[in-house]
Amino acid sequence: MTASTLTAGSAPAPGTGADGLGWALGAFIWLLPFHILTMALLFGAFGVSATVVRVLSAWKEMLAAALIAFVVVRALAGSRPRLTVRAADPVLAALGLLALVYFLGAGVWFGYDIPLGAQALGLRDAAGFCLLYFVGRCAPGIADDPRYLRAIVAVGVVTSVIAIFERLLVTPQALVLLGATRYIKDFLGLGITTSHNPYGLPDSYWTILGSHLVQRAGSTYLSSQGFAVQFLVILPAATIALFTAQRRRGWALAACAVLWAGLLLSITRVTTLACVIQLFVLAALYDRWATVVRGAAIVTVVLAAALVAVPGFATLVLETLTWQSASSISHLEIWGMGLAQLLEHPLGLGLGAGSLVAARFGLPVIAGDNQYLTYSTTLGLPGLLLYAAVLVTLLAAGLRAFRTAGTASARDYGALVAVAALGIAINGITTDLISNAFLSYTFFWLAGTAVSAIRDRV
Repeated sequence: MTASTLTAGSAPAPGTGADGLGWALGAFIWLLPFHILTMALLFGAFGVSATVVRVLSAWKEMLAAALIAFVVVRALAGSRPRLTVRAADPVLAALGLLALVYFLGAGVWFGYDIPLGAQALGLRDAAGFCLLYFVGRCAPGIADDPRYLRAIVAVGVVTSVIAIFERLLVTPQALVLLGATRYIKDFLGLGITTSHNPYGLPDSYWTILGSHLVQRAGSTYLSSQGFAVQFLVILPAATIALFTAQRRRGWALAACAVLWAGLLLSITRVTTLACVIQLFVLAALYDRWATVVRGAAIVTVVLAAALVAVPGFATLVLETLTWQSASSISHLEIWGMGLAQLLEHPLGLGLGAGSLVAARFGLPVIAGDNQYLTYSTTLGLPGLLLYAAVLVTLLAAGLRAFRTAGTASARDYGALVAVAALGIAINGITTDLISNAFLSYTFFWLAGTAVSAIRDRV
């Protein structure tokens, strides 16, 4: 059976490969985690001009555009998988179309003077991932290749090891020498996020544990939150690899341990909670409760020891539970602003408004701490509802692929997509995470692939 005769309800036969597109997914998986550090070194440390760095930085968008052009040409030529429309397809298409319509006309309709550059970045962040979803829909063969799941785990281990060494050896001064300060302030224009430390680094690099100021790990992402949100895809992939390992189970367990260490060093509470919830959902799907119970017992002992031994940790836990920490108070303030903005402007302010994209162009940050309010600020209530519908339909599609896909690998990708959608939904309450390239590019590509792996039961 060839790719051109496959239906979306049938799994590709073994050996069909990745539909000629697997190399691009591999490139995203392996290159995106090191993209920010590379750009920072070029601009901040080596002094490459901003124009050249911006062109180099656009490789991911150019590759995404080339991929969608390729699948369109292939479809017009008749060489394509025959796809059955699934629930997620019109939802993602509608979100992409809404964002495009706002890009073309919102400035005229609403009369807001949002710079064109901000609108272009807003379009990319709000709907650029839709392209990758439909590329994934046209590459169902990837679902039968477990190498991409292993690659996600491997790159997570590499960046987590870097995070561990960073926490032990890398000082803020070293980050300045690497060009992080110049990149963030002069290239990205995000000086507003660096105003409370003498190094010009993001203020979120530090958090308070009791009365102690503690540096958080950011790894190659130069941001603790940017580093942490990757784990919403990486940790489920590692957990699935552990649950399904027939051999080298010790290596899978070691990888999970390193990944959890990296995540905990980022000190991101909601992301950690989301990953714990993902772990329990996967345990239910794969019926691996014994493994989870043993792991939970170990974690309980470690946490109990940390409460006693780590200065300020107990205070951090108490402040988190009672919403009295500085970040919790900041979240509440920004949520209030975002909700007020939604009530005042139910159709939104246009692409590029409200989030850190706005900050890069000197506009006020209204909803940077909440993905849902970011959509309501830019695309209004329609955008908010469509984004929520995207997550719901992809979660349902992932579960359906897990139950019906024709191969074990495809079922694993379905489980990954389902729990990643759940984690993104949870973590989006406290951060704007869809603009993170590694998360959005890999997740939505694999989501499209998992949707194509669904089989209709007869």
